[in-house]
Amino acid sequence: MNTSSNERRRLGLRGKLILAIFAAGSIPIGVGLWVAYDRGNSQLQAVIGGSFKALAMNSASKVDAEIQRVIAINRALAVEAAADGGLRHVLLGAGPSPDEPVQVNWPAVHSEDEADWVLRASWVTGATGGLFADSVQSPTGIAKGAAVRLSGLSLHGERQRFLFRISSPIEGAEDGALVGWLQRDYDVKNLLDPLVYPVRFGDTGHVMIVDKLGAIVSCPLLRTGSTISDQALIARVADDQEGWITAHNDGHGSQKFSIIGHAPLRGVNEFLQPGAGWYMFVWQDSSEIFAPTRSLLAGVELAGLFAIGLLGILGLYASSRIVKPIRRLRQAAARIASGDLDRPPDINTGDEIEDLAHEFNDMREQLRQLIGTLEDKVEQRTRELEETQAEKDRIVEHLIQTEKMAAMGTMASGIGHEINNPLYAILGRAEAIRDEQDIDRCRGYGKEIIKYAKHIGETVKDLSGYVRPGTQHDRELVDVNEKLTEAVSMVEQSLLGNAVEFTQRLAPVPGIAAKPEEIRQVFFNVIRNGVQAMGEKGTVEIESRVDDGQVAVLIRDTGPGISKDHQRKIFDPFFTTKGPDEGEGLGLFIVQQIVKKYDGDITLDSENGAGTVFSIRFPVGERNGAL
Repeated sequence: MNTSSNERRRLGLRGKLILAIFAAGSIPIGVGLWVAYDRGNSQLQAVIGGSFKALAMNSASKVDAEIQRVIAINRALAVEAAADGGLRHVLLGAGPSPDEPVQVNWPAVHSEDEADWVLRASWVTGATGGLFADSVQSPTGIAKGAAVRLSGLSLHGERQRFLFRISSPIEGAEDGALVGWLQRDYDVKNLLDPLVYPVRFGDTGHVMIVDKLGAIVSCPLLRTGSTISDQALIARVADDQEGWITAHNDGHGSQKFSIIGHAPLRGVNEFLQPGAGWYMFVWQDSSEIFAPTRSLLAGVELAGLFAIGLLGILGLYASSRIVKPIRRLRQAAARIASGDLDRPPDINTGDEIEDLAHEFNDMREQLRQLIGTLEDKVEQRTRELEETQAEKDRIVEHLIQTEKMAAMGTMASGIGHEINNPLYAILGRAEAIRDEQDIDRCRGYGKEIIKYAKHIGETVKDLSGYVRPGTQHDRELVDVNEKLTEAVSMVEQSLLGNAVEFTQRLAPVPGIAAKPEEIRQVFFNVIRNGVQAMGEKGTVEIESRVDDGQVAVLIRDTGPGISKDHQRKIFDPFFTTKGPDEGEGLGLFIVQQIVKKYDGDITLDSENGAGTVFSIRFPVGERNGAL
């Protein structure tokens, strides 16, 4: 496996298997634990809420019973007061005027100094005195009953004790007419706290009595007369039906989740004024309530972690049983990739991986056979390609030579003129020497004969150098400017007239590695092609320079140009627009083959009526690597 794939890989097969086992095991365990905890928590809340409801009802019934007992005592005393003639006379003689209320301390009570006394005061008033005779208005108001009346809380005396008052009517025995009222004040703490305080469970669980406005009547933790500020909580607890609620307020000053049981004190509320009421409130700190659940959850979590740990161990074992054979199989694949087809994979797992290894081994055997056959075919095909390439090279060399010979036909008339004129001059000077007696003149004629003979020799040398076939081993550093000059000279010699003007702008350029005669043939063919396109009349511009580290040659003519259709086929073999005696269409094809042979490039730029520009580029000799 290469480095880039290793960098991209974040988790191997072993890690993926372990992760899959973890996911397959831990997710169900986690979901199961959560569902069990959620359902158990909901069920526990229902059980605790039901228990708190029952406890609130039971505690409310006890308080109701005690208040009813006290009311029954007061009713008996009211009957006794009605039978007392002297007391009756005082009450009846008081008159109906509310401005002069009658109050008689009966029966007399002196309990201010007794801290644990329940009854704090007892007196009778006239019919107009009623419950409001001299009482202090309580935070919850004064209740009116049809017979017995019960007040809310009030502060009384120097020690500021919280009291509540029970007013019992005194009625005549004969006619049942209202004679007066028996008023008795009771100490809330001494009467109700003994009923409320003992009801404790756990460290924080307790009951308490609150009124409909949130005032504390009796509570082991909160001061009597204090108020619960969360009126929304009080509105839910102050319900005429017993029940239980959950809230994020415990009624004791903390904003925490709580389960609260509640029940109305029906035996008390029937004597209170309409709209008022007392209610039993049952509460326990939630941390204490759910402590067993949290302990159980911690145990279950430990069991889950232990199960996940076992899953991890099993995952390691299972992954090693799977990954190790796969790694050996991968090593075998790497050996095959490196060319080692002799060693089969050694895997004996007795499962599908071993079957895969057998299939892999069969593939290795088949691959070894195929590679052997392929090597034979490659070797055979290589020989065929080498033979084909050699044949192609011979054909190209033959075409080049053929093109040279074809060019000789075009050059014949001009070359004949170049040779015949010196020959006639030589013949004339030879005849003159034969008849001349003056030695000095004969020497002059001899010098002219030598000059004309050298001219003929140069012409023949150029012709023979152009026609001579080259070999594969005669590349040398070729002077491009020199070959351009020779090509221009050869073209000029082939012309029958002087209507073509050659302009050369040759800059110093490095040499190129090639066969000199082939480079000269490239330039000759391109220049001759331009001369023929112009009809041997016009201007040919030749330029050489160094461009982008290469030797560049530009050859421009002022001919009619080449159409777009012909430009796409200009380098195809046997494509020509000339007459039947002007060529076979191989000239530019040969040019392209020679240029490519030396890693060069040839392009053209032409428009109808604007001439043609051939651009030929060669790498310098050092870059070509031929020298």
